[in-house]
Amino acid sequence: DSPRRSLVVSMSSERKSDEFWNQPRFPPKKPLITKGRLKKAQLLEFFNKCQNMLLSADSGLLLRQARKEGRDINKIVIKWQHEMFEHLGIHRDFGVESLKSIKINFPSDQSMPGLLMRFAKICQCSVMKAMMPYARAGDRPRRFPAKKKLIDSGAIMPKHAILQFFHRCAEMLRTPETATLLREAHNRGEDLQTLSIRWQREIIENLGYEQEFGVNSMMLIPLYYGQDRRLMMEMQLFQQVCGRVVKQAMAPTLTADLDVSKRRFKPQKGKLLSKGPLPKKMYMKYFKAVIKCLNSDKSVQLLKEAKARGEDIGLKSVQWQREIFESIGIEQEFGVESLNRLAVDYPRDKELQAEMLKFAKACAAVVNGL
Repeated sequence: DSPRRSLVVSMSSERKSDEFWNQPRFPPKKPLITKGRLKKAQLLEFFNKCQNMLLSADSGLLLRQARKEGRDINKIVIKWQHEMFEHLGIHRDFGVESLKSIKINFPSDQSMPGLLMRFAKICQCSVMKAMMPYARAGDRPRRFPAKKKLIDSGAIMPKHAILQFFHRCAEMLRTPETATLLREAHNRGEDLQTLSIRWQREIIENLGYEQEFGVNSMMLIPLYYGQDRRLMMEMQLFQQVCGRVVKQAMAPTLTADLDVSKRRFKPQKGKLLSKGPLPKKMYMKYFKAVIKCLNSDKSVQLLKEAKARGEDIGLKSVQWQREIFESIGIEQEFGVESLNRLAVDYPRDKELQAEMLKFAKACAAVVNGL
């Protein structure tokens, strides 16, 4: 990556010339191999160097700039792959043909087709990463400090570290402090998704992993841990809480009123439950309380009056449900996340899943019935 490093580091937001994009990022090595059969070691070197190059911070910077200029970043990624072949002393056409012939050239080595598939997915990840909102930890004062020594090598973060990241981020995003910071940022016109990503990157380094390596690890989870059903579900839950918290900061009416005096159901005094798997008895208590609330004559009357005023009765129902969480001692954001986690934390509890279904039907029935 070093031949163009000075150019990458000095890039500004100004549009670059065609000459900039057409010049080689990786100089060719001569002479170039044009025939025969590449050895497994040569292909592995190509895969490894391409993976490190495509997922590097420098490549991300270049691809985001190219996308901003309206250039075809897929073509740029392919161009870099061709250059990498020749940087390793392999003619680009011969290298591409060798990739196409992997099954023929290595008929008894079942690992090679898998490595080729992994390489193709990593190429896709590099493009997807360039299209995502971007923020870098350290560009602004940190909310979460980085460890002094950061791990930045290996294929991917270990599973336990990824799970720790998901849980730490979820806890951080649910806090009142985060809600306040996001609302303030929204009022200033800042992009909340970018702000959330910066905090997530800070947490990666707070856990001891270099942020770019950590982000790459998150993108490669389906590739390395795709068969791990629990981890994949944890990833989906993490994505849901990220989206939900940002959405709520932009539309505070989705949450229970911060002014508790205006709530129908007042919060329980003392510290609210906000960590760990929600106990089964608390799920059951919550479902019973919500169903009782929604089926009451008072709720039906209040919803009819709200509908007559042109209010969103579905939203009002959700606000009551969130208020009920805190009225029985469960922090509302943690409660909502726990509903999404029920199948993960209690995968074999048929009774609890049946009560969850009754709860969902009651929520739908009271709104649809009006």
